[in-house]
Amino acid sequence: MAGKFWLNLTPSLLVAIGIILASLVAVRTTGYGWYLLAGPLVLSLAVVSADMLASRLSGKTATPSPAALILAAAFLLAGFITLRDPSHLKTLIPIMGAAGWAALLVRPRSGATPATKI
Repeated sequence: MAGKFWLNLTPSLLVAIGIILASLVAVRTTGYGWYLLAGPLVLSLAVVSADMLASRLSGKTATPSPAALILAAAFLLAGFITLRDPSHLKTLIPIMGAAGWAALLVRPRSGATPATKI
């Protein structure tokens, strides 16, 4: 039973590690221009891969949901917008990571029916 519990926590742990790595990359690449976009890229990859892992663990195919893809694109766009002032990106990465985490947690269950069929 304990093994199943840790297996279900794996996508959340992956997002947490992604937030920490993206913050580290954003801090380390502050003065290097375009390399600053590596932080949001790491966070985007972490959210999409965690969503794919959560999908796989629930018994579905390992494809990212549209919400995860939209979030990843929004993270990259936010990184591009804040490229002028790197200090904003350093503070924005944990907030974006929390939004990615929330999208992962509200993923519909496998037996859920859409509201249009009710």
